[in-house]
Amino acid sequence: MDPIKLSLGKLKTFLQCPLKYKLAHIDKVPTSRSTGPGLSFYKALTTALQYFHKEGTAPIPSLEFLLQLLDRNWDTRGFEDPGEEKQYKSQAVEILKNFYESFAKERPQVKFAAGTMVSFKTKRCLISSRVDRIDQLPDGTYELINYKTSKSAMEPSEMARDLQAVVLYQGANAHKRFEGKVSKVSFFYLRQNRKVSVTPSKEDIKAVTKKLDETALDISHLARSKGSLNKAARRLLEKTSSILPIRRPAPMRVDHPEDLAEMGPLCSTCEFLPICPAWPVKPRDLVDESPEVFKQRLRLSYSKLSSYKRCPRAWKKLYIDGAGMQPRPFFSFGTAVHEAMETFYDPQGKRDPSLKYLLKCWDLAFEKYQEGYRDVEERQRYYDRGRELIERYHQDFAADRKYAPAFAIEKYFEIPLGKNAVMTGYIDRIDRIEDNLYEILDYKTEPSRRTQEQIDKDDQLTIYYWAAQTFMRLPIKQLSLLMMYFGEKMVTTRKEEDIPEVVAQIDAVAAEIKENVRRHQEEHDITEAECPLFPPRKNRYCKGCDHLETCSLKPDILGDKDIGTMEYEAETDAAAAEYE
Repeated sequence: MDPIKLSLGKLKTFLQCPLKYKLAHIDKVPTSRSTGPGLSFYKALTTALQYFHKEGTAPIPSLEFLLQLLDRNWDTRGFEDPGEEKQYKSQAVEILKNFYESFAKERPQVKFAAGTMVSFKTKRCLISSRVDRIDQLPDGTYELINYKTSKSAMEPSEMARDLQAVVLYQGANAHKRFEGKVSKVSFFYLRQNRKVSVTPSKEDIKAVTKKLDETALDISHLARSKGSLNKAARRLLEKTSSILPIRRPAPMRVDHPEDLAEMGPLCSTCEFLPICPAWPVKPRDLVDESPEVFKQRLRLSYSKLSSYKRCPRAWKKLYIDGAGMQPRPFFSFGTAVHEAMETFYDPQGKRDPSLKYLLKCWDLAFEKYQEGYRDVEERQRYYDRGRELIERYHQDFAADRKYAPAFAIEKYFEIPLGKNAVMTGYIDRIDRIEDNLYEILDYKTEPSRRTQEQIDKDDQLTIYYWAAQTFMRLPIKQLSLLMMYFGEKMVTTRKEEDIPEVVAQIDAVAAEIKENVRRHQEEHDITEAECPLFPPRKNRYCKGCDHLETCSLKPDILGDKDIGTMEYEAETDAAAAEYE
């Protein structure tokens, strides 16, 4: 089979959602894609920097020139209102001021800044991608730099096996202009004014090449497939256009178009959502609102909601200012535990109940998430602790024929609550426990106990119950927390009458956040670090906060002996609140 030509953008679209790839690039379904604020923000910044670098560095153009380039390339489309545009524009100005200060101090030798295209050829595909900037280093080698506007930055261990990083590295080294002299690839995170650099190893390149070839094979199978749509999907799709039928090939184990869809947070902005058979009932249909009205709702995950309730100031730093979160070992640890259990219970997976297989799942997951560990000793301590939890879990809940694959894992949901919120999230696991009854299970890795009363009043479980009952149409008999640290399963139930109070509370918080964001955008200097609408609030996690150094409550927090640190043995459920 001849290698297929792919852009990195197309490849990422397929990995995000095979159905979206098929509709966009195989069936070529026409759509009217609207520009969102994030895309306008990104394009304005990167285009301004591209023209800035074209001017050379002898001398370095002025900051005023750079800001003029931003104005010239600013696109007002995609912003919800003038307040939102003001917020993004002010952030862009601050980003470029910080960038310019660092750039003028470092004075790198920028050699190419015109969007150089490079290509990486594997056995099954030819992948192309654009380089934003290429610097020549003192030793004569080259550094590739791409700009990012995401609110979180990759760590080097993750970036070393990032598809784009490896494609850029291999493609540029094969380019005749650089003659194999590219020594590293960097992602420059503009919001954090931070550059992360890697030189992919042979093992990294081998792993990414394998992933590229596997994905290219799946894309080729999908392009050749000629199965039939189910009736519901056909009716939905025929409303927009006449397209080829969809059936995923046998290696991909998909029989219906909805099974091609990867449901997740990106669905809300997907141009194919109105015709997507994976969403026969759209979230806004549950409340019978127009797209314009529904768009005004605030999208909240449980962690985003909890973060605001704990400390509005920290919430603003993360979700408005885009400061990001520092990598911490308990984040990586918790993510690895979740992924190991997800693989073990995957109904489409291996279905091997042995401890050996579960430990293999743990080893692979732990190796995958390495951010935040301070040294080898700390990493080993977390690994050993995780292995101990896994072994105990298997003995108590999987050995002696207690194992059964899940009905569903990592099930995504979106559910409108009240008048102001759309709650989003993933349910770790759903088991079928009787013919027509189901159990929701949520993994917790925190080393602090919970009482039965706390479980019975847990808002997160109530949200999961409501989502499963209404959005997924699954009758839920019980909900369980699997307290991995203690090897315990804590069971609770919910009833329809438990819902209104929780909905009212969430709706009130969402309304407060929306109003404070609006007032912040319209009434306050967005460039100021502090805003009275988002005050600091002392809580049990303050000593582990990324923004403690600049917090007005710092003296009080450091003097409070009831607030612990975020070391492993002293962790509470802070980690779980952020990622579980």
